[in-house]
Amino acid sequence: MNKLVVIAAVCVMFLVAVDAASNIHCTWHGTAPFCMPSCPKGKKAVDGTKSNCGPNKIACCITGKKLVCCPNDWQGNAANAMAIAKT
Repeated sequence: MNKLVVIAAVCVMFLVAVDAASNIHCTWHGTAPFCMPSCPKGKKAVDGTKSNCGPNKIACCITGKKLVCCPNDWQGNAANAMAIAKT
């Protein structure tokens, strides 16, 4: 039983670390084919970053658009946000 508790604790710590790391980067949001993106807590939409397909040009939106969300304290422009955004 102790091993199971340790494994569960490690998994929780990993998930918290992954969630925290995802908030420090700009990221694309919107799932094709019906894109209705919203930015997660702690991020804001960057004006001028809406796109039908996003960076990969494979999974494009039939309705709506994908957009880039960056941390609330991010101070860049749309071109920079799109260039550094993670998918």
